[in-house]
Amino acid sequence: MVWMTSMVAAGGSFAPAYQWIATIDTDYGQPLNNWQKFAVVISTQLFGWCLGQMLSRVFVGHSHGMIWPDNLPLSYLIQTLFPDPHSSGQEPDQRHTDNINMSDSSATISNIFVEASHDSIAGKTEKIEISEDTCPSKAREGGDSVAMADMALTTSVARKRNLVLFTSATFIYQFLLSYIAPVFKSLCLLCIWAPKSRLMSLFGSGWNGAGILSLTFDWTAMGTLQPLVSPLWAQIHYYVGAALMMYILTPVGWHMNWWGAQELPIVSTSVFDVGGNVYNISLIHHGSMGQQKAADIDILESHLSPDLSLLFNPYSPVRLTVNSALGYIFAVAAITAAAMHLAIWHPLWLRQAARDMLRSLLRLWDPRLLFRTRKSIMASSRQKRWSSSSVDTRSDGENRESVEPGSASSISISQSDESGTWDFLYLCGRVGRVFIFTVSLGAALLSAQMGISTLPGWQILVAVVWSVISSLPIGFVESVTGFTLPMDLLPHILAGWMQAPGRPIETSYFHLWATVPIQVALGWSGVRSYQLAHHCSISSVPLEHDIDKPEEQSRPRRLQLPWMKRGLLVGVILGACINQISYTMFLRSQGEARSLPVEAPPPPLAKQPSSLANIVIPLSFEPTNTTDVPTAKILGWHEEGEFGRLPAALSSELVVWGIVGPRSLFSGQSPYRLIFVYGSLIGLLLPPLLYVLHRLLLHLESCMRKSLNHMRHPLAHRMVCQGAEVAKKIQIPLILTGMVAVPTIPANFIISGLLVAVVGQFLCRYRGKTLVDRSLYSAAMDTGTRLSVALMFVVGQILLSRGMPLSFVSWWGNQIGNVEHCLVL
Repeated sequence: MVWMTSMVAAGGSFAPAYQWIATIDTDYGQPLNNWQKFAVVISTQLFGWCLGQMLSRVFVGHSHGMIWPDNLPLSYLIQTLFPDPHSSGQEPDQRHTDNINMSDSSATISNIFVEASHDSIAGKTEKIEISEDTCPSKAREGGDSVAMADMALTTSVARKRNLVLFTSATFIYQFLLSYIAPVFKSLCLLCIWAPKSRLMSLFGSGWNGAGILSLTFDWTAMGTLQPLVSPLWAQIHYYVGAALMMYILTPVGWHMNWWGAQELPIVSTSVFDVGGNVYNISLIHHGSMGQQKAADIDILESHLSPDLSLLFNPYSPVRLTVNSALGYIFAVAAITAAAMHLAIWHPLWLRQAARDMLRSLLRLWDPRLLFRTRKSIMASSRQKRWSSSSVDTRSDGENRESVEPGSASSISISQSDESGTWDFLYLCGRVGRVFIFTVSLGAALLSAQMGISTLPGWQILVAVVWSVISSLPIGFVESVTGFTLPMDLLPHILAGWMQAPGRPIETSYFHLWATVPIQVALGWSGVRSYQLAHHCSISSVPLEHDIDKPEEQSRPRRLQLPWMKRGLLVGVILGACINQISYTMFLRSQGEARSLPVEAPPPPLAKQPSSLANIVIPLSFEPTNTTDVPTAKILGWHEEGEFGRLPAALSSELVVWGIVGPRSLFSGQSPYRLIFVYGSLIGLLLPPLLYVLHRLLLHLESCMRKSLNHMRHPLAHRMVCQGAEVAKKIQIPLILTGMVAVPTIPANFIISGLLVAVVGQFLCRYRGKTLVDRSLYSAAMDTGTRLSVALMFVVGQILLSRGMPLSFVSWWGNQIGNVEHCLVL
C-alpha cells in the first residue's frame, strides 16, 4: 500500500515547472511549443528524482529529529486503515518531540540511539497495535499478553471510528462555514468595530491588509502548519516571526513611510510604478516591439525577448510595498541564517551529509559495480547481515554498513534475491539511473540547442550546483520542522546579476533549475516517499536480533526500496504526461486569449481599480470596470482574497529581477539599494551572536560553580543557566521563515493557527493522546476539508455552467464581495 500511495502521490502532484510555464505564457505570450514545455517538465522531474535518491541517504531515518512531521498524518492513516500483520506489537514510550530543537548537537549519526532523549525524534516512531496475532510469542506467555492484545485491538477499532467521525464532522463544518457563513473564514475585528475607517481596514483586513486582530476558523488556513503534529517549539518560532512582521514591522514601516509605503497598498504580491499603478508589463512589450519593428521580430514566434530594458526607464521605476521590501530582506536573511546555523551547531552532520552525497554521485559512475555477481552480493550481504544488527539499504538499492539498528532502512537480503533475478534487476537499475541522470542533466545544459532558452550551459550548470548545495539546509529545516525555507529570492538575485536587464525569461529559467529540482527531490517524487515507507515499516522491524530464533523468524522484514524507486519513476513520468495533457487542454479551452497582441496600441496609464491589486490579468484582457474581472465571487463561497498568490508573486519577481534586474534595483539611486546588504548581515550575524552568547553564559556558569558563587547567589546562577538554555533554543532561521509567510499566505492565520497549535496539543497531551492519535486527527480534518472544498467546486462549476451560481442568501455573515466588512483598499 505504501508503494502504491507513493507512486500515486508522485504522479498526482502538480509539476512545479508548470508554475514557470504558466507565468511566461500569461505575461510574455506563449514562447515555447508543447514539446519544449514537456522537455522542460520531464527533465526537471527526472533530475529531481535522481537528486531525491541522493538526499534519501542524508534525510531518511537519521538523527537530529528528522521525522518529517507533515508525513506523519498520512503514515499513521495508512497504518490504521491497512494494518501490518507482521507488526512487532511493541509500542515504545510515548514521548513528545518539543524539547528537541535544531540546535541540539549532542545527538550525532553514530550515537543517536544512545543519546537521543526522545524516541519519536530519533526515528523510532510510534507503532499501531492490531490484534493478538501481532505478537504471538508474547501472547503465549500469559493472560497479561492476551489482555494487552485485546486492548490493542480495541484501540485500533476506536481509532478507525474516530477517523470516520472527525472526517464527517469536518466535512459538514467546512461546508457550513464556506457556504453559509464565510465571514468566519476571515473575521476582522477591527473592520467590524470600525467598518468605515480606511486605517482599520488597512491594518485589520486578513486578506488584503496586515491582519491585526484578524481570526479565521477555516481549517485550510489554521492547518497550514499541521498544528497538531508539527513540533510546538517550531510553530511558536514561526508564529512569532509572522506576528513580528505583520503586527509590528509592517505597520510601523507604513506609518513612517519607509520607501514611500503610504502611496502603495500595505500588503500585495504585485509590484507598482511611481504612480501607484500595478506594474504594466504590456507597456514594455509594446514599446519594445515598436523599436524592434524594423528588424521584423515577432515575439509570438520567438522566445528571444527583445531588450525590455530599453523601455524600462521611460516607463517607470519599480516600487515595492513595505511588506514586500521587508520580505526581500528577511528572505535573504533566512537562507543565510540556515546555512550559518548548520555550520555552527551541526558541523559533523554537515560534513557527513556532503560526504554521503558526493559518495552517491561517485558510486553512480563507478564501473566496477557493474561487474558484481550474485555470488559476491550474497557473500557480502551474509557477512554484513548482523555485524551491525542490520544492513542499510538506501534509495539506490546499494548495501552499506548501517549505524541505525532497527530503522526501516536497515534490512537484509530476502529470499527472493537468491532466485537469480537480482543480477538482472541490479544491472538494469544501475544503468537506468546513469541514463536518466545523464539525459535530464544533458537536456538542461543543451537548452539553447533545443530552442528553450538562450541561457548558456555554464549558467544552467551553476543553477544545478546551487540546487544540490542549497538542498542541505532547506532539507534539514524541512525534515525537522516541516517548514520550507524561502528559497526563491537568492537564485533570482544571482540570475539577475549574471544576465543583462530585460531578459526575464532567461532569468526565470535559471531560477527554474535552481529551485524546482529541490522541490521535486524533497517532495513525493523523492525523500518524502522514502520517509513515508520508513514511518510505515518501522513498527514491523524488531529493534533487537534474537540469535536463538530461526533466521526466518528473527530477520527484519525487507523493505522494497528498489521497487519504491521504480514506482516513483513510473509515477513521475506518468504525472508529467498527465500534467502536459491537462495544461494543453486548458490552453486550447482558452483559445487565443493568452496570446500577446503585437499590433494593439499600448494601454493607457490610468490608475487601475484597487480591487485588482491581487489578480493577474492576461495582457489581452483590459477590464474597464470591476464587473469585467473574472473572479470567483459569483460562486458565493470563494472570495478573491483567498486566491492562490504564488502565480502573482512569481510574475512580480520576474519584473523585479528579470526586467529591472538587481543592477538597477541595487543601484545608488534606488531606494532599495541596501536590501541585500541588510538581509545578508542579519543572516550572517544573528546565529553566531546567539552561539557566542550561549558559550559565554555556559562559561560564566562554570566559573560560578568553581568559585561556589552558585550557592551564595542561587538566583543569579539560575538566571545564567536559563539564559544559556534560551540562547540555545532560539532558532533564527524559523523566525525569519515566519516573517516572509505573508503575502504568499493571507495574514489571518497567525492568531488562530497559534491558538490551535498550543491549545490543541495541550489538550491532546492532557487527555493522554499519543502522536498517533494527533496525526489521525490531523489527517481526518485535512481529508474532510478537501472533500468539502472539492465537492463545492464541482457542484459550483456545474451550476455555473447552467447559469445558476452556487450562492447562499445574503446576510451579515455572507456579504458577497465584502465578507470581511472592510473597505475596498
